[in-house]
Amino acid sequence: MPEYLINGIPVNFPFEPYQVQRDYMARVIECLQNSSNGVLESPTGTGKTLSLLCSSLAWILHKKAQVQASQRTNVGELSEFEFEKKKMGEGGRWGVPKIIYASRTHSQLTQAMQEMKNTSYGFMRAVILGSRDQLCIHPEVAKEEGNAVKTNLCKAKIQARACSFYSRVEACKERPEITGSTIMDIEDLVRVSTKLKACPFFMSKELIENADVLFMPYNYLLDPKARKANNLELANTIIILDEAHNVDKMCEESASMQIRSSDIALCIDDVTSIMKVMDNTVAIPEDDDAKKDFTIDDLALLKEMLLSLEKTVDEIPVMFSQGGSTQPGTYIFEIFEKANIKEGNYHIIAQLLENIIQYIATITEKNNFVRRGGGLQILAEALSIMFAGSGPQYRESIDKCYKCHIDIEEQKKVRGNTKQADGWTATKQLVPSVKANAKVINFWCFNPGFGMRQLLGRNARSIILTSGTLAPLKPLISELDIPIAVKLENPHIIDGSQVCVKIVGQGPDKESLNSSYGNRDNPKYISSLGRTILSFCPIIPGGLLVFFPSYPLLNKCQEAWQETGIWAQISRTKPIFVEPRGKDQFLNTMTEYYAKINDPDGKGAVFMAVCRGKVSEGLDFADMNGRACIITGLPFPPLKDARVILKKRYLQEVRTRENEIISGDEWYSLEAARAVNQAIGRVIRHKNDYGAILLCDNRFHNPRQKAQLSSWIQKHLNTAQHPTFGPIVRELSQFFRNAEKTLPQAKLTRSLAPLGPEPPTALVPDSTSLLVSGETKKKLDDIKNNFIKIENSNAVTAFKLSDYQHAHRSDATSASGKDFLSRLNTQVRTIDFNDMSSSSAGPSSQAGLVAIHKRERSNEFPSVTQQKKRKVVLIPQETISLDDSLEVLEIKPERQAPEDRVELLKVIKSSIVPAQYKRFLVVLTGYRNDRDFGTMMGGMVEIFNRPELYYLLKAMRRFLSNEHGIQFDERIRTICG
Repeated sequence: MPEYLINGIPVNFPFEPYQVQRDYMARVIECLQNSSNGVLESPTGTGKTLSLLCSSLAWILHKKAQVQASQRTNVGELSEFEFEKKKMGEGGRWGVPKIIYASRTHSQLTQAMQEMKNTSYGFMRAVILGSRDQLCIHPEVAKEEGNAVKTNLCKAKIQARACSFYSRVEACKERPEITGSTIMDIEDLVRVSTKLKACPFFMSKELIENADVLFMPYNYLLDPKARKANNLELANTIIILDEAHNVDKMCEESASMQIRSSDIALCIDDVTSIMKVMDNTVAIPEDDDAKKDFTIDDLALLKEMLLSLEKTVDEIPVMFSQGGSTQPGTYIFEIFEKANIKEGNYHIIAQLLENIIQYIATITEKNNFVRRGGGLQILAEALSIMFAGSGPQYRESIDKCYKCHIDIEEQKKVRGNTKQADGWTATKQLVPSVKANAKVINFWCFNPGFGMRQLLGRNARSIILTSGTLAPLKPLISELDIPIAVKLENPHIIDGSQVCVKIVGQGPDKESLNSSYGNRDNPKYISSLGRTILSFCPIIPGGLLVFFPSYPLLNKCQEAWQETGIWAQISRTKPIFVEPRGKDQFLNTMTEYYAKINDPDGKGAVFMAVCRGKVSEGLDFADMNGRACIITGLPFPPLKDARVILKKRYLQEVRTRENEIISGDEWYSLEAARAVNQAIGRVIRHKNDYGAILLCDNRFHNPRQKAQLSSWIQKHLNTAQHPTFGPIVRELSQFFRNAEKTLPQAKLTRSLAPLGPEPPTALVPDSTSLLVSGETKKKLDDIKNNFIKIENSNAVTAFKLSDYQHAHRSDATSASGKDFLSRLNTQVRTIDFNDMSSSSAGPSSQAGLVAIHKRERSNEFPSVTQQKKRKVVLIPQETISLDDSLEVLEIKPERQAPEDRVELLKVIKSSIVPAQYKRFLVVLTGYRNDRDFGTMMGGMVEIFNRPELYYLLKAMRRFLSNEHGIQFDERIRTICG
């Protein structure tokens, strides 16, 4: 790999770095050399992660070489005792810092680790820290829901020596399977540890000592609870916070807490239940695992404290009409001190709470009781945040950075639940009914610098914050309140011909586009926005991303467009996908979206999502996956939310000319701009990429709003902006025509890139996995085999997609001497998209690629009267077209309805208009009551009356009784074919 000298450090980089990458690596190395902190912005697509890894790892290698040279020089002068003391005093690494690479999600960390594997620094050791949710392989613990529950059950089993996986960690950590893998991500840890029957969670902790790079989500660093739980040693470490545009919020969130009256009531209930067990009032079978590190007197004292705390909270005066009561941050200590919970006895109470929670986890797991201890867990976490520090200086910081806001707890509907005679809940545990005077205590941090200073206080060598959307840097640096010596705002690597940025202030009907809160209920605005998107769909090739300010607005537009027919019109141009909230459903939706984009017969797809949602954060929509991004409005925080009001007020109070902190109104506006910048970053992903950015809200014309967009976007906004809709459509159409002629075009593939850590999914399955009947499958296999026999008997030569990816080389010519381009003139007999046998012929072949078979012409020099070239036609569904010039087989897998009934109802609700959905529920309820198949079937056929909804119609089979199954299948065959 080529080597480049940057700031005196030799850096191995896979290709000649661009100037922006050189500048970026130089700033990273400057931070490390001077032990200083830096804030570095480099737009998405500039190779930020690669540059960050190569430069920091190169510096670590250089530092190692320096230390080893110094070690050889001085080691002879040290006695054996001094040698060991010096080595152990510096962690066995002789003063070489460890890199802690933190990002927002494990998916982003997996991508970064993959980048590291692809560099020349892949030999350096790296490990990732994860939660028990991801790493635990103990069958009894892994089946539990929630990381907190798994943590407590895991601790209880370890304490009772009941986990064989934990016991094998020490014996297995030196095994070749562990030591031979230099870079261990989540999948590697689980795979290898499962093979060794050792715990992946604790194995990762054993690998920390010898690792050069430690990957983790950045809440593990910033959250004091997580930092304590992972026992992180930060002295002499290089902390890299990637995707740091959320760090300020994470600092505030991790230092804040909330506790409700209902949580305190749950604590009292749990403690009372345990007291009954210990007092033999209730008989609970126990075994040796259920060890009690507390007495009934301890529980009695704790219950007394909790009852006193409940009474104190109930007595706090709150005026509902005034939106709650706000007090200084130190007021939280006054509340808890009245219950005799104070700094002096906090550690004793915290240990007691932990022991009780572990005991509850053990006895509920052994006796199949529903999980308890949720309230105690909330109380323990709240106390750990309150008492994260001590002393007068800490109290002073709390007074400056925090507010205590008390509000009325909302009444919740409580489902009925039965209780056994022993007092333990037999069904799902529910929150006790909320009392009329119940409160919510919010302990909110408004200064992200409070959390960052805790990192500095642990003697980290350097802290580097980097992202594609940090600007403006000054207010961020002021709020973080740490010394920043190195700053960088990189430009983008693309030029003006690769991006088209337009502000769309009005729709095709000349209705003003403005998504302000007061205008969101305007039906004319919603209709105009829909027609605007509809007008852009035919112009934009490939994928179109549409970002809404919030989920309520997205849902409102979806319902309105379904009722007016705009939704159906858009769907006929491009199929629509909507961002779901569930994790599993999200992955399925993304897979289906990518499949539509890669379909050669398709026209792309539309993905409707929300700013600050999963799609806008860290997902890659390179090339055809995202050729345009529409921003439908400014995602301001909720103006009347108590936390937003207090944040604005706090900034006004602490703002001075010297500290350069922004005003409350500027912060409010900047929050929206940063979310927009992050969403826009999904489109342009590399130097050859291109796309359009359409800001469909006339408020983007405001100079203040423009100034808060990323600097590279502002540069392209300086071009002429048209007030009317027609010229924008014309210029956008011209932009894509020019781009397709002059810019490199990415080729569609038949296989999907993996989404996060998930394995890739082939778009075109082989014949053994097609969703067709057994008889049809046999016929298709017979036809395919006949095609292969014919081709083999006619001296077939197979070509793969890799032939298209390389320039013509003389040594690649065939035996007949014809080059690849001349072969395209030969007669094509078949194109078989399903047969993968030819792909395995050579070492460079890849499973899932399209193989093109053709027969060599017998005549080397074709005559003038050569027959016309054959056309290749892709036949949809399971149709097979056979004629004298063409034999094509194309099978598309039918869309499948979710197996889970709840998920199915969600899909149905999002696929039809609300009126039809209500009718669907009425029809379904009627069938359950009277079992009238004819009425039910007639109603369902009218509801799911479009071909794209037939897969949902077929899914109605699961709601029928067995007696109507055959009739249903016959009707389905008649309707759907």
